[in-house]
Amino acid sequence: MIEKASKEQVRRQNRFVVLSTLRRHTTLARVELGRLTGLSLAAVTSITADLKDRGLIKEVEEQPSPDTNTRGRPRTYLRLRDDVAHVITVKITVDRVSLALVDYTGKQHAEAKFMVESSDMGGDAFTALLAREIKALKKTEPLRARSVMEITVATQGIVGKHNGSIIWSPTIAERQVELTAKLTKALGITCTLYNDTNMIAEALHRQDTEKYSGNFVVVYIDRGVGMGIFIKNTLYRGETGAAAEYGHSPYTPDGAACRCGNKGCLEAYIADYALYREAQKLPKETSPSAMFYGPEYIQNLRSRARDGEAQAQKVFTDAGFALGISLARTISLLDPSRIVLTGKAMQAYDLFKHGLNKGLESGLLTPLLDSVNLEVLPWDEDFILQGLLIKALKHLDEALVL
Repeated sequence: MIEKASKEQVRRQNRFVVLSTLRRHTTLARVELGRLTGLSLAAVTSITADLKDRGLIKEVEEQPSPDTNTRGRPRTYLRLRDDVAHVITVKITVDRVSLALVDYTGKQHAEAKFMVESSDMGGDAFTALLAREIKALKKTEPLRARSVMEITVATQGIVGKHNGSIIWSPTIAERQVELTAKLTKALGITCTLYNDTNMIAEALHRQDTEKYSGNFVVVYIDRGVGMGIFIKNTLYRGETGAAAEYGHSPYTPDGAACRCGNKGCLEAYIADYALYREAQKLPKETSPSAMFYGPEYIQNLRSRARDGEAQAQKVFTDAGFALGISLARTISLLDPSRIVLTGKAMQAYDLFKHGLNKGLESGLLTPLLDSVNLEVLPWDEDFILQGLLIKALKHLDEALVL
């Protein structure tokens, strides 16, 4: 019985591999599918026949060019059916929500974006708003909306791994919001919730499985600070889902005020509001909610630092040092092969770099420092959406194949 179960598990995993490969490459012959997956032609033939019977893939014949005089039977290719099912992705930030309706192949058919001051809203009001906007998106594609089977949400902050709740997030005033349960009840569609930086890590792993493989870490820095961790090629979320809440890990006891309500968090030293507080020489107790500035202030601060203004340069050097110290702790604990720094803040990496290196050198043994590949990646908002889509389609595959 154990052997039979083990064989079925392998076959199920191979089905997922075939579906994922077809989604990445769109259209493939069986021989090409075998080469890309490492499966034998016999295994590919058996698996694709099963997936075709389930209605998940279809055969398409090669269309010869009008100028080509070909003989014999046209070559047959395989591709996913786009009408199998659909998913909706939801990305929540402090002041904006982005929605997308996507088919089984990963192609987007509709999107919606709207501004919202969600940080002042309660959980019920925010959930009701999301439900209304999702229903409005579905109305733009009524035929496709009928087969939506999954809604996948990403937000900043701490999210519950098992109950799909927002434990804490700067995107919403209330804590312990049972978002997925309420959305599922309101819409009648399964809903899952993830931290946004985890989705960046998922997207990078899918984008380049060789480069972003094994044990690696992603650090996202913008108005907040987040982290995504991959261990043995798998996203690590911890027992409750709160793992890698990097921005709210302690940097120094009884330090500067953080927007989570605690003092001394790393975010309170390197996020945008931390730079503003330092540049304005405000007391460390100054609450982030009492600071009023726009993105143009941070841009101007960068310009002043690059122009040689000592105080502006010190702001970035000190922030870089805090980041370097915290990265040194991460390296000591996890021993990753690669650390990826991304987010809008990396537009100022040249200003952070000196302090960052000082922090790393003072907090880490040289052999450990030399073993880590530190990469700075230009920010692309699509990283989060790509990661969300990977998760949503994986959930669909599991539901349709099991």
